[in-house]
Amino acid sequence: MKAKIGWIIGGILVFLFFLIAYIPASQVTTRVSLPENVSLYGVSGTVWEGKAEQVIVDGLPVNNVRWDVHPLWLLIGDLHVSLKGGNIRSADAISFSGPLTTGLFSTDRISVSNFSAYVPVDRVLAQVSLPLPVNASGRFKLTIQTLDYDGQCNELNGQGSWLNAAVAGTQGPIDFGSYDAALTCTDGKFIVNVEEPNKLGLSMQAQADAQFNDISVQGRFKPDADLPKEVHQAARFFGQPNSNGYTQFKL
Repeated sequence: MKAKIGWIIGGILVFLFFLIAYIPASQVTTRVSLPENVSLYGVSGTVWEGKAEQVIVDGLPVNNVRWDVHPLWLLIGDLHVSLKGGNIRSADAISFSGPLTTGLFSTDRISVSNFSAYVPVDRVLAQVSLPLPVNASGRFKLTIQTLDYDGQCNELNGQGSWLNAAVAGTQGPIDFGSYDAALTCTDGKFIVNVEEPNKLGLSMQAQADAQFNDISVQGRFKPDADLPKEVHQAARFFGQPNSNGYTQFKL
């Protein structure tokens, strides 16, 4: 009798294992309440290893998003996922790649390591209020070595770059070169620091609270003399330069 009960229990456990292991991801995503700013389309595969043809977050689309869940992490109450999305070779597409860890029962805690992302500049500028309209091109590259977030930024070590920076001018695109930034956090806030040298003579610091509701930017710039005259004219919208030729700004 005990042997039969053991076989029955074993059979049930095996059945549950295969049921969970092979449950279609589409069956889960249609029953889970997603945040209002997130939409999934064309979901296939399983909850452990699957794909979405497109994911839209805050109006920003990412194509061909793949995930691979590492089950052993569930034993310690964490959800560890390897993510990959978009096409890194397409300058017009958002792409990302790397592992992400969060709590199994709470997503307030997030940790990231060796994560990279590329975002077209025009998509970012569409979300930002500027003193004058800017038609810019190129891509932002984000590389995060470490990130520890649990409602606030505890640790961040990363770099950001504006690659192939260009702005539309009256005579065609104006080459602005490239810009690099250090990504850190202080007192729970995200910090972005840009330093010279660069063609705009730009140095700035941007700060954002944990929820990105309060963002402030301040710095100074001094365009290179070889940049077109229209660049120097546009710089006047930010104020008058000081005795050293730098224009201070705050957004």
